[in-house]
Amino acid sequence: MSDFAQSGLICTLQRLNENHLANVEAELANLARARPIALILPCHGRDLEQPAFARLIKELRGADFLREIVLSVNEVSAEVAAALPDRLASLPQRTTLLHNESREGQRSGKGANVRHACAHLVGAGECEIVATQDCDVASFRRADLARLCYAVAHPQLGYRFAKMYYSRVTDRLYGRVSRLFLAPLLHAIVRVAGHHPLVDFLLSFRYPLAGEVALTRELAAALPASDGWGLEIGQLCEVFRRVDPREVCQVDGGPGYDHKHQPAATALAAMTAEIARELFAQLAAEGLANDAGFHAAVAGAYRREAEHALRRSASLALINGLPFDEGAERAIVEAFAERLAAC
Repeated sequence: MSDFAQSGLICTLQRLNENHLANVEAELANLARARPIALILPCHGRDLEQPAFARLIKELRGADFLREIVLSVNEVSAEVAAALPDRLASLPQRTTLLHNESREGQRSGKGANVRHACAHLVGAGECEIVATQDCDVASFRRADLARLCYAVAHPQLGYRFAKMYYSRVTDRLYGRVSRLFLAPLLHAIVRVAGHHPLVDFLLSFRYPLAGEVALTRELAAALPASDGWGLEIGQLCEVFRRVDPREVCQVDGGPGYDHKHQPAATALAAMTAEIARELFAQLAAEGLANDAGFHAAVAGAYRREAEHALRRSASLALINGLPFDEGAERAIVEAFAERLAAC
């Protein structure tokens, strides 16, 4: 049976008819005449030189539904920066290039890239819908972006915010921060503090750390952008406060969605520390305890929930004939747990 189950607080728009993808793009191009769509590409300088970015640009050449593309970058070498205008010239859409380097009191990075791009688009006031797309997706397909934007652009659907989700699996299971840290952490918070509307909202998303979203310009203007790896969690928490869940959906991005993989456990652990700090700050804003006792209780509960997550991952790999290094995965969980305990 196809997966069309609906659970949680938001609508899930599964991908059930591959033959309809071309129709979605064509219809979206018509819808975009009345409600122009802009795409934000937040990008670190190192990703501009990777094959994934070249594929992204090639695919976007045929995206007739986009009015404008904003490439918002940081830490770009002089040589790469000099070549960027020529690379963007191949795109038929209006293009804007923003350089966002560290400023006093502000960090550079994805959060700043998104924030400055949103400010540019909101100030211009032309595009009615804003989407963001990560630039390190080796398997980027224009049709997936079209489905995401369609959820907000189509008047019968009426969504103000749409987030993509996808399976982080190619030759093995990836998505370690999501399946081994964030999901167990949210369940740990429920174990300690009971169900809370914000936590239940976050648990409704199949891949809350996905960087691909589409939203109305008004909402883009109202949402603050957190810095660092807390961007996606901070954004979802603000959506929770400002948008009726009936106006929020998640869109299936299809199979084989292949992001750049962080090979080192230390790099992944650094990500989790920023995510945890952002989440705890957001929970405190909702009135939950934010003291040492609460953090310690959650850290202890996380270890139990992470053990369950490990077992589920091992089962999923086994039944699908995928390699699974339990020792390496357990070491990653331990690194996550140590960072969480220090938050």
